[in-house]
Amino acid sequence: MNRERPPMLDSFAAVERALAHYTDCLQPHTTSVSALSRHGSGGERFPFHPALLDDLEERTELRRRMAWLDHEEAVVLVRWYVEGATPETIARHLARSVRHVYRCRVAGIERLVALGSADDLDDADVSEFV
Repeated sequence: MNRERPPMLDSFAAVERALAHYTDCLQPHTTSVSALSRHGSGGERFPFHPALLDDLEERTELRRRMAWLDHEEAVVLVRWYVEGATPETIARHLARSVRHVYRCRVAGIERLVALGSADDLDDADVSEFV
């Protein structure tokens, strides 16, 4: 069964944006998830900002693709984009060079983009990425 998927995570920039915003929905103290009307009743009845659910499918797809990365690439991407760690900190943690961290970051993002070009990730032959 070939399902038509909306284009997502189809470029380096799109993957970077998704990684950088992956935890946005988990930070309610920023008020970015609530959309309560200031005027009391009459506003939207759904108490959360629409963006909370808008990127749910993208975050789910990103998580699925991340499972295909090797451990080191996944660590670099999560620490870099989600935790906000510096390349130097990541390099020390992995006992690698800073140059290696930059290469892992680029390779990991390129792999995430490439995984989206398969018709169906569940049946895709991704042995070339391992």
